[in-house]
Amino acid sequence: MNVKELENAEKWAVETFGAAELGDPRRTDRLVKVAAALGENPSVSLPRSMRNWADTQGAYRFLGNEAVTHEQIMQPHWRETRSEAEQRRQVLMIGDTTEVNLSTHQATTGLGPVGRGNKAMGFFVHSVLALDAQNKQLLGCMGQEPFVREPAPEGETRAERNKRWRESMIWEQSIERIGPVPASTQWIYVGDRGSDIFRFWQRCEQLGYDHVTRVAQDRNVLIEEEDEPEDPTAAHLKTLARSLPAQGASVLTIAAQRGRPEREALVNISWLQVSLQAPTNGTALHPGSMKVSLVRVWEPEPPEGVEPLEWILVTSVAVNTAEDAWQRVTWYQWRWFIEDFHKVLKTGCLLEDRCLQTVEAMCNLLAILTPTAMRLLWLRQTAQMAPDTPATEVISKDVIQVVLYLDKRPEATLTARDLWRTIARFGGYLDRNSDPPPGWQTLWMGWIYVQTVLVGVHLARQFPPP
Repeated sequence: MNVKELENAEKWAVETFGAAELGDPRRTDRLVKVAAALGENPSVSLPRSMRNWADTQGAYRFLGNEAVTHEQIMQPHWRETRSEAEQRRQVLMIGDTTEVNLSTHQATTGLGPVGRGNKAMGFFVHSVLALDAQNKQLLGCMGQEPFVREPAPEGETRAERNKRWRESMIWEQSIERIGPVPASTQWIYVGDRGSDIFRFWQRCEQLGYDHVTRVAQDRNVLIEEEDEPEDPTAAHLKTLARSLPAQGASVLTIAAQRGRPEREALVNISWLQVSLQAPTNGTALHPGSMKVSLVRVWEPEPPEGVEPLEWILVTSVAVNTAEDAWQRVTWYQWRWFIEDFHKVLKTGCLLEDRCLQTVEAMCNLLAILTPTAMRLLWLRQTAQMAPDTPATEVISKDVIQVVLYLDKRPEATLTARDLWRTIARFGGYLDRNSDPPPGWQTLWMGWIYVQTVLVGVHLARQFPPP
């Protein structure tokens, strides 16, 4: 995405959705119009975005059109993201599933149970984001699968369960939809404990993907002893990981989560090459073991009252040195990018607050809001890149003039860092010395304010002087 697309929602909508093949060019025109309206301010209602009854009706008809699908709307964005990923040496494919809770929307049909106890209603979304493994640059959404949970049949046996589609299969389905890895690049799937699935790892291997996964299952492993190569010793994965001595130490920044503030933690690290045994319950694609690197990071002395950090990871990317091990940990840390994406969808784009008649219409809306969320996250990323670059090289002069006028220093010269922090202050960022860089929420609120003023400036130029 370039700066012109960031500044102009209509240009962004044309570039993002203009190539969508919906069976009728009028549908594509409507898609672009709806996306441009939502792109200007995704945190307001659809009627407020469309601004008149005719366009609002047209938007609702488009979203509810049975001939239009989530996949059709997303295809142009997926193609563009894949094209970017194919040009990079190493790309992280960060996958995760989130629930969309629509319990308050009783008129919406086709929903299924979500949440604990399956009392709430909604649907699930499994997304895969692509990040450059060298510089953390967001490339886009590589794939997305919305689905509705179907409760398991009462009295179902394990054999019957293994024959039907299960939610755990969404991980391998996601990489099957994305397709094999090109020979010229390395794609590394990064997942939390939900992706600790042996069958998924086997499918990754078949399609050319590597993976970094946080361990959930305490699997059987084989360790080949140096002095007894013919007699490998069996052990359990977590027990083995916790028995390894520290091989290094470093300070990690732990992201804020669940009401706990961001903090720094002094952690130890250890690693070992092991072979994982395939499960014997019939869920593996084929029998046999899989060689992986086991990495453990843990906090030996956490602050009082704070749960100590511990990550046990397995990865198909070989770990031979401390530098290798810390890099795998960094890749796993970047997995939090998808948590931000989910927050942008629900908080910045108000996905759960929008009421449509069917779950299919909600999925079509999701397909528009997903690239919109990418645009919000790209704004934050742009604000963090090349901080000492002159602002004139990253944004238009009109935007800079408006920012300086609003900040009451019209003669100042801004760097990119000054520019984005000033814009974030308009959105509520305090910019104290101890504050971290501005997040997407304050940046976006400040950006909307600047864009609103800029519209007034452009309108004023259309009127003759009094």
